[in-house]
Amino acid sequence: MRSFALLASLPLILAGAAFAADAPAKSKPEPVRPSLAVGSVPEDELGKDIKGNKIRVSDYHGKVVILSFWASWCGPCRKELPLLAGIVNRVGPDHLQVIAINFHDEFKPFRFVVDVLKDVPITIIRDQYSRTSKKFDVRGIPRMIVIGRDGKVAADHTGYGEDMIPELVEQLNALLAQET
Repeated sequence: MRSFALLASLPLILAGAAFAADAPAKSKPEPVRPSLAVGSVPEDELGKDIKGNKIRVSDYHGKVVILSFWASWCGPCRKELPLLAGIVNRVGPDHLQVIAINFHDEFKPFRFVVDVLKDVPITIIRDQYSRTSKKFDVRGIPRMIVIGRDGKVAADHTGYGEDMIPELVEQLNALLAQET
């Protein structure tokens, strides 16, 4: 089994946060109670990606999946998305899939972020009518739902702060080390 040591690569990942530069710093996220219980099976249907393909959580069974609800106007989201993109670049899309679900954004700013992340192996969905956001009871962003290789919720985080990175890396390393 391949060893996944993300922590050593974090300085490189953080250095690549291109569109996050003007995001205001937020040291401690405001606590919001997550609505998905660890061990539960999440909603399967997520919507369509920017190419029009239907995206389902079950399509990625056997991989660790991160669902990230974000918006271009959300400063913490502008920090989190490049971090997640860097992690998936480091680990590889065969083991980790990031599905970035846009939340309440106008088309132009959404398209800008899509263009910035065009060479990153993440799936981007525009939740224009909030169908997916409602299924997951999204009340605050960024919202990150981590799904294990078994298709069950492993973690549910709302908010983002750089002090959360070590815990996230630890969670991802543990999930990536598990067999399918």
